[in-house]
Amino acid sequence: MTDIKSLHAGWVTALAALLLLLGLAGAVHGQSPDDNTEQAKPTVTEQLDELELRFYRVRQGEEELLGKSGSLLDALRYNLDEESLDILKRFVTVAKDILSLDEGAPERGELAARLSLRNQQLDEGFGNRFRNLEGRIAEKYQELDALAGADRAFLAAQIDGLNEQRLRYLERMIDVVRVREQLNFPSGTLEELANDSLVGYANERLGTLQLLKAQRNSLQGQLKLSPGDADLLQAQVRVEQLLAATVARLKRTVAQMERVGLDATKLKRILIEEQKAVSLEMVDADVFAVVFEDVTSAVGEWLDERGPTMLLRVLVFVGVLFLARLFSRLSRRLAQRALDSRPGGMSQLLRDVLVSMVGGTVMAVGVLVALSQVGISLAPMLAGLGVAGFILGFALQDTLSNFAAGGMILAYRPFDVDDHISVAGIEGIVKRMNLVATTITTFDNQSLIVPNSKIWGDVIRNYTSQRVRRVDAMFSISYGDSIEQAEEVLAGVLKKIPAVLESPEPVIRVNRHADNSIDMDCRPWVRTEDYWPTYFTLQREVKLAFDEAGITIPFPQRDVHHFYPDGEGSEQAG
Repeated sequence: MTDIKSLHAGWVTALAALLLLLGLAGAVHGQSPDDNTEQAKPTVTEQLDELELRFYRVRQGEEELLGKSGSLLDALRYNLDEESLDILKRFVTVAKDILSLDEGAPERGELAARLSLRNQQLDEGFGNRFRNLEGRIAEKYQELDALAGADRAFLAAQIDGLNEQRLRYLERMIDVVRVREQLNFPSGTLEELANDSLVGYANERLGTLQLLKAQRNSLQGQLKLSPGDADLLQAQVRVEQLLAATVARLKRTVAQMERVGLDATKLKRILIEEQKAVSLEMVDADVFAVVFEDVTSAVGEWLDERGPTMLLRVLVFVGVLFLARLFSRLSRRLAQRALDSRPGGMSQLLRDVLVSMVGGTVMAVGVLVALSQVGISLAPMLAGLGVAGFILGFALQDTLSNFAAGGMILAYRPFDVDDHISVAGIEGIVKRMNLVATTITTFDNQSLIVPNSKIWGDVIRNYTSQRVRRVDAMFSISYGDSIEQAEEVLAGVLKKIPAVLESPEPVIRVNRHADNSIDMDCRPWVRTEDYWPTYFTLQREVKLAFDEAGITIPFPQRDVHHFYPDGEGSEQAG
């Protein structure tokens, strides 16, 4: 008996895992498995025939569910719902294809009339399937309370997959509603069901989001007391994951609510509060008004609580600055008088500098004192000013020069990351850049950090800025070889290299008559990324082709004449 129970538990676990994978696949892709299959598009009539057949198969599938129970029934229902979702999608596709036909085309009306016959089936069949799905989700939530450990985790994953399927049902039903309006089809159950279910689903996601935020705040408070608790850290990670998934689904729900004209202002405001980045589609006049009202209300409460105290601090701050200014002027005058009374040949420039320093020092001290009156700690600020002054005093000039050069490089973009460039005597690939310096990796894998001022002040050669490049190669033949034959051999080699482009056409010309050879230019065009492979291949293949054709690649030669002092003659050696 125990073995039978264990076997049954194993099947339940396997089926739950299967449902989890199906649900997560739908959540990631949001589409049926055949979305990416590229096939020849059938005609509208063929699509209608297929749609009718699939309607019939769904009805058959519903009949086959009778007598099934347990995890097997859950798996079959999930599969049938996936098929229903794909049928809804195909219905919208067929409707759009009909709408794309000319309004005067006779087949448009016939096809639309044929498609309208499926309206009642959509409202009855798919409406019932959606209600059934919502009922199953509610039952699963009730079962979840009685489970723990791995069984609870599997069931929670199954519920998550069903919730994703529910949201996709709503999205597809709204697609159907919109396309039926364009075809002037009569509205039915799907319109009412989509609106009501959207509001209910939005409220569920909103409640889940609020509950997860409360849990996150609680966990953050506990982690402050026990920062190294592994269970708390794991729970916090899980809560953050659930929050991200909930926000994503709530955002999709808001998009569907807007499509059917439902008010989603409150949900948008909550999404803006939760998301780190505000998207443009989340902000409209109503949302701005609500957010502005929240901000003004918060500012009003803050002013009521802390306004008087802050007002007093501001007055003290302004008063201290006013006194500091007076003392600064007074100190300037006293310093000027003291320096004027000193005998000697102190220059006027030095006097002005000293007076300015005295006044500036007094004013700086006054500013620090004023800041201390509004609650700003002076110790970290003084330490920061000392470090900043030290750094600026020694490196400001070069840094500003690099900043300016970096700004010019970013503005005119002479190169980009991963470009092959030659600049300042360095050749390599650009890996990183900021306003101060650019990191270049050489071809022998050395990382060189070059100041931007060095780059901007030199000639920049970018080898990869153009889509195609010309491979410049020169080959030599002896004076005894045929130029026409050499040109034919070079042309044949180029035809054998797949990377060589036909347009622009390769250039094969005689370049010059050298001392020991006829030099010929061979200049094919290739894509930039094929430059070096083509260059190396060309060098090898030309040598092999010349050898096969009997063409000589000459090496330098020199005639040497020997002269004898006795005048008996000379001997020439070659």
